[in-house]
Amino acid sequence: MTLATEHDAAAGPALGGGSRLLRRILNERSLIIKIIWAALLFVLLVSPMIPIIYQGFLDKALYEEGANYTLKNFTDLFGDPEFADAMLNTLYIAVLGTLFSTSIGFLAALFLDRFALPFQRTLRLLFLSPMFLSSLILAFAWSMMYSPTGFIALALQDATGLGLPNLNSLGGITLLAGVSAAPISYIYFSSAMMNIPNTLELAARAAGATPLQAIRSVVVPLLMPSLLYCLMLNFVLKLDLLAVPLVLGVPARIEVLSTYLYDKGLTSARVDYGLVSAAAIVMLLLVQFFVYAQKFILGDTRKYNTIGGKAGRQTLIPMGMWGWVIAAVMFVYCMLTAILPCMFLILRSFTSFLSPYMPISEVLTLDNFRLVFGYQDYINSIYNTLIIAIGGGALAVLITFISTIVAYRSPNLLRSFTEQTAFIPKAIPGLVVGIGIFYATVIIPGSGFLRGSLLILVIAYVIRYFPTGFASVSPAFQQISTDLEKAVRVSGGSEWRSYVAVTFPLLRPALFSCFLLYFVQFFKEYAAASFLFGPNTAVIGTTMLQLNVMGNYGPVAALSAITLALTLPIAILIHYKKREA
Repeated sequence: MTLATEHDAAAGPALGGGSRLLRRILNERSLIIKIIWAALLFVLLVSPMIPIIYQGFLDKALYEEGANYTLKNFTDLFGDPEFADAMLNTLYIAVLGTLFSTSIGFLAALFLDRFALPFQRTLRLLFLSPMFLSSLILAFAWSMMYSPTGFIALALQDATGLGLPNLNSLGGITLLAGVSAAPISYIYFSSAMMNIPNTLELAARAAGATPLQAIRSVVVPLLMPSLLYCLMLNFVLKLDLLAVPLVLGVPARIEVLSTYLYDKGLTSARVDYGLVSAAAIVMLLLVQFFVYAQKFILGDTRKYNTIGGKAGRQTLIPMGMWGWVIAAVMFVYCMLTAILPCMFLILRSFTSFLSPYMPISEVLTLDNFRLVFGYQDYINSIYNTLIIAIGGGALAVLITFISTIVAYRSPNLLRSFTEQTAFIPKAIPGLVVGIGIFYATVIIPGSGFLRGSLLILVIAYVIRYFPTGFASVSPAFQQISTDLEKAVRVSGGSEWRSYVAVTFPLLRPALFSCFLLYFVQFFKEYAAASFLFGPNTAVIGTTMLQLNVMGNYGPVAALSAITLALTLPIAILIHYKKREA
């Protein structure tokens, strides 16, 4: 054996061992990166809660020196008669609004996904339309049409001498709150109903049950998880509701928990940060309680499983003439609650004043749009909204993509931690997110540059809607086999190279849908921005609120029309892409 041969023989194991060590180091480095990302994601998503809780127990503003711990903020809060009234009103709206939206959502799912109705696809889209609209726009539209001084109320009073029930009341707020949330209830009931095979109903009918008896005895009990989830979700949504009580309740001096926070934190001459934080903590605890109560009540959901290896194809129950009656009732409901108010709002944007006592031809004008596009602050609010929706949406998609990698390409413990972290903001109201982020920039050294910037709004929006984006991408990610990624790594590519070369292209349709979802939600958002925007960072939602306070309803309608034109086509596209999937 030559010297060179002996050297190669000795070096071979050493190089092989070095290669294995290098691969092990790289693998551990990849795991360390994932752990760091999961930790940073956790810090980001819980960041609104920590400063609020901290401020709630201080006797001074958290940026002031010499602050001491106290419970005075909570004693002052619970001793405030305005807070007591706001809590009672909130619970009233939450309970009755939840019952209304859940009942309407269930009936819509029954009619549209269990019965054979004419124009079924069109009716489904019309019923879902409030979900595509900002609740702020819907509140403005209802106020301009159905309030005591609204167009329809005045026209009806003039024609028949009878007026509409007062929309500016607890009952009116509850009704609109229920209407705006009914499509969400429909989605959960619809998904569950489509998973219940017809064989169960056919068995009940073979035993002598009528179609309605079969639905009552078979379908309804199997919908219990969706029913409980809808009740909890709708209750939480009513607690977080700001636009409807702000537009309909403030003129009648009706205050709820969200408007109490809005008033004490924004419009008061002297903001009591301790009182605002204590109220935000109460709101946060209420939401957290109902979110986790839902999980506890459902328990083991396997007892509701209906899909097995021989699941039958879903067929619709023919309704004959009753199908036309049901379709007509649904069409009238959709027109009165969403379509006509939005059409009226668009018409209002092209008039100087709209009244049943004056011909429309005499008040047609483009002045509202000239005012919007002629005033730099209003133009900036449109630009800011587009920048946040496009740029912030793209950033949110990137964060979502990396987070799904960490969640579903990691050991079980890290996967579980990341999944649980991703859904934390689901139980944080939008107003609380805004307050918390504002406080965080006060106490975190070096974060002052965020205040008054668009970046702070992007951060707040990402936190608020991250659970929605994560939930939309996760199912598609979990369908991708790891074999394709392993092929890249066998060929010499790194783990992260495999994600870029294989996983990202396969996820592109899901990520595009996720971006559209973020775009629409970011464009509509206003609650989190209420505590964060500055003179140069107003968005369309906050601008509309300010215009509404000043009584400039024409520009409000114009901005609403612009928002509808930019978001409705995308929202409808998302709906059809999901239906095709």
